[in-house]
Amino acid sequence: MPSPMRSSGVASGFQPLKSPAKNTFVSACSARYANVTLAECSLIGATSTDDTMARDCGRTPQAPNTARYNNAMISIQRMLHLYSRPVTSESAKQPWTVSRACRVALITVTSLLIHAAFARVIYRTFTAATSARDEIELTVMHWSGEGGQEEDRIVEDSLHAFEAANPGVRVKRLNPGDAGSFYTKLQTMMAAGEAPDVFYVGYERVANFASLELLLPIDTFVARETEARNRGDANALDLTAFYAQTVDAFRFNGTRVGEGVLYGIPKDFTTVGFYYNKDLFTQAGIAFPTNAWTWDDYISSARALAKLPGVTGSEFVTWPVMVRTYLRSEASEAIDDDLSVVRVAQPTSVAALERLRAWRHDEENTLTSGKSKIATGASVFLGGKVGMAGPFGRWVVPSYRNIPTTANGGFDWDFAPLPRGASEANCVLTVSWSIAKHTKYPEESWKLVKWLTDAKSQAASARLGLAIPTLKTVAESAAFLDATLPPANNQGYLDAIPEAVVIGWPSDPTFEQILGSTMDQGLKTGDLTIQQAITEFERKWDAHVSFVPGGVAPMPVRWDIFSIIGFVLLGALLIACALLVVRAPSGRAARSEERAGFALASPWVIGFLVFMAFPILLSLVLSMTNWKGSGPLSGADWVGSDNYTQLLLRDGRFHTACKVTAYYALLAVPIGQVLALLAAVVMTQKIRGIALFRAAWYLPSVLAGVGVSILWRWIFDSEGGLINRTLELVGIAGPEWFGKDAALFGPPAFAIMSFWLVGGSMMVYLAGLQQIPRELYEAAEIDGASSVRRFFRITLPMLSPVILFNAIMAVIGSFQVFTQAFVMTGGEPGDLTRFYVLYLFNKAFELYDMGYASAMAWILLVIVLIFTAIILRTSARVVYYESLRK
Repeated sequence: MPSPMRSSGVASGFQPLKSPAKNTFVSACSARYANVTLAECSLIGATSTDDTMARDCGRTPQAPNTARYNNAMISIQRMLHLYSRPVTSESAKQPWTVSRACRVALITVTSLLIHAAFARVIYRTFTAATSARDEIELTVMHWSGEGGQEEDRIVEDSLHAFEAANPGVRVKRLNPGDAGSFYTKLQTMMAAGEAPDVFYVGYERVANFASLELLLPIDTFVARETEARNRGDANALDLTAFYAQTVDAFRFNGTRVGEGVLYGIPKDFTTVGFYYNKDLFTQAGIAFPTNAWTWDDYISSARALAKLPGVTGSEFVTWPVMVRTYLRSEASEAIDDDLSVVRVAQPTSVAALERLRAWRHDEENTLTSGKSKIATGASVFLGGKVGMAGPFGRWVVPSYRNIPTTANGGFDWDFAPLPRGASEANCVLTVSWSIAKHTKYPEESWKLVKWLTDAKSQAASARLGLAIPTLKTVAESAAFLDATLPPANNQGYLDAIPEAVVIGWPSDPTFEQILGSTMDQGLKTGDLTIQQAITEFERKWDAHVSFVPGGVAPMPVRWDIFSIIGFVLLGALLIACALLVVRAPSGRAARSEERAGFALASPWVIGFLVFMAFPILLSLVLSMTNWKGSGPLSGADWVGSDNYTQLLLRDGRFHTACKVTAYYALLAVPIGQVLALLAAVVMTQKIRGIALFRAAWYLPSVLAGVGVSILWRWIFDSEGGLINRTLELVGIAGPEWFGKDAALFGPPAFAIMSFWLVGGSMMVYLAGLQQIPRELYEAAEIDGASSVRRFFRITLPMLSPVILFNAIMAVIGSFQVFTQAFVMTGGEPGDLTRFYVLYLFNKAFELYDMGYASAMAWILLVIVLIFTAIILRTSARVVYYESLRK
């Protein structure tokens, strides 16, 4: 009688087992299948040509069970396949190739790196714990910005000298890069309760940081230094040796900057003015500016320079602080001294702003265009085709010193203070070394602040040319007034100090953001008239200040209640785990398999609970608070649904962000998916070099977002950009993509950018296309179906699950546009390119309104869930699943 297994063909290709492999198989089979039937044992014996193996199963003959028989055939077939192999594995026989060696090397290196990372963390934790008993560690954080590596080296050298002079004190230095990255990291560290002990603070942040109680008042230390100095200690700090304006910039009385408690010692500062190209002035036949020049002198020089071929008269930046300084030179201001009443609509302010707008938009080449996104700010001066640039402070000097002299093919340049108008005015821009409120080592931190602001440290920084020393003796020494390096008119910075003041800002940073946004539209891009810009500013500011989350006296958050809720949820989770254990399968093998499954899934589950579920639930709680994100959670107040009410009913910028994002999604999602699918269809062609084409299409999707954004900023530039130049060739006037036409063309521009990144979706479609059975196409060809008909009748239905997946991912991605908008436009002009996530970022990390941003995040989650549910619900009739066919 033939073997059932052989007759079925299941074990086809397997050879009878010979000892000792036969005995090994018998033992394994008996251990795992001790309760098999006679038919199942016969299957083994027939396959192995050894009747004794059937008896090894240990059961008496009985009728076969069909289901058990079939299952046994499959399992035994696998075991036969395993035990019929020679002792030497195929992997051992496999020759060593270059690709195999690379794989092994990659796995080895990866494993070593992972273990090294764990070892390093453990080592650092251990050494930090042991060193903490022996020495004090101070954390210092700063930025380098325009000073670059040279400023970084100066700070590092100063800290090393401090460590050498103070045995037992070790300094850990952090430098995130530029000022923006610095403040983002600082906010994160403060929110985590791990603020650096000593760090930079720009004067414009003092009101906000002091209001949030993040800075340590240092008046007690200063008073002690004064007493020591009166006793004859020459090393004691003397505040009178500093320029008074720089010290007052870090005083805050709870309402305004300039008075009250001192929160930092200024390390350096600058006044502002214009840098001018001396060669262009000579070509135009006009005199160089003096320290006493006026706005009339300035504009007449700009007009004369504009007459030179290919030359623009001047760059005039319209940053909020520069606009306010310009208004002060005309005896006006944007807000009163108490920082409570907006004065930008007063006749003197309007007249001054109208004049500045006319210089740029009513005269040709007098001022640089505000519409170009390629070269702006200080960089426009480097090309030698702009006569003047400003108002800038001393911070541009390090980069301007790299300009070759006239003899070496460049040009000579110099500095002139801010021109005067109805009155003489200037501003003080300064940075301090400040101490964290909750530092563990206030005495050592104060000693370090003194060290970093002494004459030696300031002299080292002065030679860099980045700023003016705050100590009068150093500022008036050769360390700053170095005649061998440009600019020649270093004295011009100092001459402006008597009239320079600290520009006060409300503690709410939203004022500066709204002022900058609206003034840019009126003065820079010209999208609005001055009166319209002023009206828009007042409307937005009034709407903002009228929102008081939680009322006048919000209730503190009861974190103890939420802690109890958290423990309850944790207990429920543990109970659920216990129930899973209790209800485990009865069989030993099944329990082992279940435990293995849970063990394999546990890293992801634990990671999800700790790093995703907990933050998600915490953000839900924070969305109902007014937490600012710059301090501990204990400082949050409960505001209930106020954040949601403000967002949905009253926040115009939120509504604009939703409209911009929806407009973008309507264009980017369907068109992008069509392009990706068509590209995938093309890439399925079996032609020579197709792999290179696939790589070329996929490459843009993995390039750095910032670099790509800079490239596209040039392409979409309204003046000289590639797209507008191309349109001009066919007689079409290109739009101002990110200017006055941004409402209509801004989101489409970003959608066009997204089409360049369809390579990721294309690869998913390509994988799906390659899974479609070729037989379907062959049958359709035999029936005479055209290629178009085959595409719509076979390709699309078979690919519909992949299309559904890509569509959902594209919709989610369309609500997460950030990098491109942040780099290219910053959301301007007038919020017309401020996408949802960009506005969320602004609220969370620039305006320190983390509670409000958390509410935005939850609204975004709900929006995405709704769209995803709609897509899934409506896809049932059009998405084809092979496994669900009836």
